[in-house]
Amino acid sequence: MNQGFPPTAEPISKLIQELNKLPGIGPKSAQRLAYYLLRAPEEQARLLADAILSVKQEITLCSACLNVPVFLQ
Repeated sequence: MNQGFPPTAEPISKLIQELNKLPGIGPKSAQRLAYYLLRAPEEQARLLADAILSVKQEITLCSACLNVPVFLQ
């Protein structure tokens, strides 16, 4: 990855590569987000990681329209 950026540690490079795969996130934005997360408190990074895993584990898309189903509480 590192398109024109100085070399970085492997975990940071991997995070930048994964963030860069998100829609609307280019290499520079991915780098900014990665370094933001590196400086953030561990709890904040953990909450983000947990929220990502939670949505993947607990939410399924509607098989007919591929939208997120709306549940009445």
